[in-house]
Amino acid sequence: MARKKIINKTSSKVSQEEMSMRSKVEIKQPLPHNQEKVSRLVGSVFIGLGILLVAFGIFSFIKYREEPLLDPELESPIITNITSITNEEEITIEGEAKGYDTVFVYVNDEKVGETKVQDSEEFSYTYVVEDEGKYDVTVAGVRGFPNRYITPLSKSELSVVDRTAPDEELFTMKYGPETNKDTFILVGTTEVQSTVEVKRGTESFGGIASDEGDFRIEGIGLDEGKNVFSIYLTDVAGNEVLLDEKIRVTYSPTGDVNGDAVIDTNIPQAAGELDFLMANNLMMLFGLLAIFALMGSSTVMYLKNKS
Repeated sequence: MARKKIINKTSSKVSQEEMSMRSKVEIKQPLPHNQEKVSRLVGSVFIGLGILLVAFGIFSFIKYREEPLLDPELESPIITNITSITNEEEITIEGEAKGYDTVFVYVNDEKVGETKVQDSEEFSYTYVVEDEGKYDVTVAGVRGFPNRYITPLSKSELSVVDRTAPDEELFTMKYGPETNKDTFILVGTTEVQSTVEVKRGTESFGGIASDEGDFRIEGIGLDEGKNVFSIYLTDVAGNEVLLDEKIRVTYSPTGDVNGDAVIDTNIPQAAGELDFLMANNLMMLFGLLAIFALMGSSTVMYLKNKS
């Protein structure tokens, strides 16, 4: 009997532990059939939307990468600033593109690149060139997504890349090699719009040639004695050349020559030449007067003797 009681006590203890564990376990019932169908439907919808978004993204990317459609009614952007002439490797193009997202840049009718329009509705583009020559630049505005539309080409602007030094054979100059003044004048001809610079030590004197190629530099300072100047030519693109020819002027304060004397505004007179010509003219005038006087006196004497 004692043994039976022990077994019953043990069984009772195990049953209580099982009951305690079962009370802690939550028993979930399966979802009703309708709720399961709704969950599957919602999941399918989200998957479908994801597929559509991916497809739209691919479609938009392809359409965006295509060439935009020309709309003749759109107003073209404006080029407001361009490097007109340079000897460098870059041409800078700036302008206004109101209402556009992007600007396409064309050089000699060929697209060379594109640039984003800034918030200020302005754009800037730098075109790298390899060879010298003339470059005709135009731009077009682009807008829209995913279908893009482009304007007609803008008014063209010309940019010149010149890396050739000024032609030395076009250079001529005239000046007085001797003077009694502390300055002299240099005139001559050179390449159109080129800068002529005369240097001696740290001193520099310059002038710019006209559209006809004529130049005139006044007030070139001299020291007493012999003065030697170097000549530099720089064209509008920035190409510079140092001439082998030198300017040599002798300044003598007590001399009787005038190196700044000129015949007209373009041609300088050599030192002392004007005085020499004036002296010759006076001598010629006096000689003619003497001849006329001699002829007059001879005529008078002849008439007296005849009478």
